Amino acid sequence: MEEELKSFVKVWVLAITSLCYSYYIAAKIPKGFLRLLSLLPVISLFLFLPMNLSSHSYILATSIFLSWYANFKLLLFSFDHGPLSPPPPQLLHFISIASLPIKIKRYPPQDKPQTSFLGTIILAIKVAITIMLFEAYNYGKHLNTNIVLALFPIQFFFETECLYAVFQIPPKFFFGFELEPQFNEPLLANSLQDFWGRRWNLMSSDVLRQLIYNPLRPISKRIIGDRWKSLPAILVTFFVSGLMHELIYYHLTHLPPTWEATCFLVMHGICVDVEIVMKKKKVILIGRKWQFLNVISRLLVLGFLLVTARCILFAPWLRNGIYEKAYIEYSMAINFAKGVLHIH
Repeated sequence: MEEELKSFVKVWVLAITSLCYSYYIAAKIPKGFLRLLSLLPVISLFLFLPMNLSSHSYILATSIFLSWYANFKLLLFSFDHGPLSPPPPQLLHFISIASLPIKIKRYPPQDKPQTSFLGTIILAIKVAITIMLFEAYNYGKHLNTNIVLALFPIQFFFETECLYAVFQIPPKFFFGFELEPQFNEPLLANSLQDFWGRRWNLMSSDVLRQLIYNPLRPISKRIIGDRWKSLPAILVTFFVSGLMHELIYYHLTHLPPTWEATCFLVMHGICVDVEIVMKKKKVILIGRKWQFLNVISRLLVLGFLLVTARCILFAPWLRNGIYEKAYIEYSMAINFAKGVLHIH
């Protein structure tokens, strides 16, 4: 554990040093190809840094935050787009925005940020549910295997949202940032378009939209016209997201990609395209427009997400014991905390 912590610190010291170079040197180079060329060594380094770690938690955080988010933000920064442009006035702000899943709110001068007490309560409830689901895994041998496996996607959804909220605390506390929430009650989505575009992991949606979706729309417009220009752009965006999930999986297992994550996301991209076509065509089903009551549509979306995630997206995670390793690390962290707090 101590050696792994040292490796984690070394990896992030190297990452921060690279971001210092990006801030002080690459940022001074004119936007475009030359700045991109100057950032390619950093982008390449970030792709390989997770390979120096063995802890599931450290690998997952480093892979998502550096190999995916930081690299996408640096690619956008090469052309003066994205959250790093224009560069913030302080180096630590640049490093935080580049390496953490955060997006600063843009308030009009007369507006004041408000802290949502209800949002804090809801987050606390989700943390409690996540802990309960982790503990349920401890009793998995006493439960039906299918029940345990069905709980995994739900636990993953809550765990991801809670962890992202934790990573927002340091920039809020030290720099006074007012940050956009990265999740908007994703399990209440009434369509796949609503889930992926407006509710789930908005940091990922934002960088993919800016780097992949927005540049592809004008190209699609020239090929298939204005009305359907978003359809190919959406599909390619989901495909790129799938490739990034394959990279994370490779970092975690050091095994060749299985392409299940890519299949999952491309399938959802096709379903989102179908939703858009049906809305634009105003498809009629049994004499009525394609509409459902909110409760029914939410249940259908949630059911589709959970089943496809369990059967496709998380299949290699469960098959190769990634979840078991995560649970062992979780148990060690809980036991360490209990020892520090003298809880028995």
